[in-house]
Amino acid sequence: MSFHGTPGTGKNYVVQMIAKAFYKNGVQSNYFHFFNGRNDFPLQRKVDDYQEELYKIIFNGLQQCERSMFVFDEVDKMPEGLLNVLVPFLDYNNYHKSTKNSKSVYQNKAIFIFLSNTGSTKIVQHLKNLWEKGKKREDTKLQDFETLVAGGAFTEKGGFYHSDTIQTSVIDHYVPFLPLEEVHVRKCLVRSFTDRSVIPTEEMLQEALSYLTFGPEPLNLYSMAGCKRIEQKVATIVYRKQSESKPID
Repeated sequence: MSFHGTPGTGKNYVVQMIAKAFYKNGVQSNYFHFFNGRNDFPLQRKVDDYQEELYKIIFNGLQQCERSMFVFDEVDKMPEGLLNVLVPFLDYNNYHKSTKNSKSVYQNKAIFIFLSNTGSTKIVQHLKNLWEKGKKREDTKLQDFETLVAGGAFTEKGGFYHSDTIQTSVIDHYVPFLPLEEVHVRKCLVRSFTDRSVIPTEEMLQEALSYLTFGPEPLNLYSMAGCKRIEQKVATIVYRKQSESKPID
């Protein structure tokens, strides 16, 4: 599966939910493998080395557990061509044989999830166009976005750029994560306040919302960072309110 959308729309959160459903220890399981494009594969000139290393990790992981999960975050920050090494693991054969030895691994029970911001601009624009035509967010369907997302991922710079993983159709599902409207961000804020045992007033919610950027202009329908960084803003507001309520010595 490939998750696409603007930051803060819940892509990593859904991954955590899936991992928790599969493994007793969730993302802490030995069979959960997480890769970050920006940190783990920073240099385009080393793409061949990264491919060899990644191949070994996946092959060994599948030998340990055929239901292993491999998550690739910030795919748009990965070197071009890196993900081509995954194609043999993603096809529908019952097993994959290592080219360096006679060992084989079963792969059709493994889960591969890709997280990316690619296609997010097209998602936002298309959702806005649908809104302007009177179609509510709740009435949109996967087919409204799936082809759009796959095309954007293939043509935008990053790990999916002209990637064999897209050309060979080995990715089963492209999942769009729609941008969050104010009503959704408010729910995130309320949850963040209540986690600190604080029932927020409308004034507190409005102050927190004022720190966030909404767009695109001129409608400003969607939070450009979703629910990211609201924890810090809420913490600041709660700390200030608590300080103001303390009696002066």
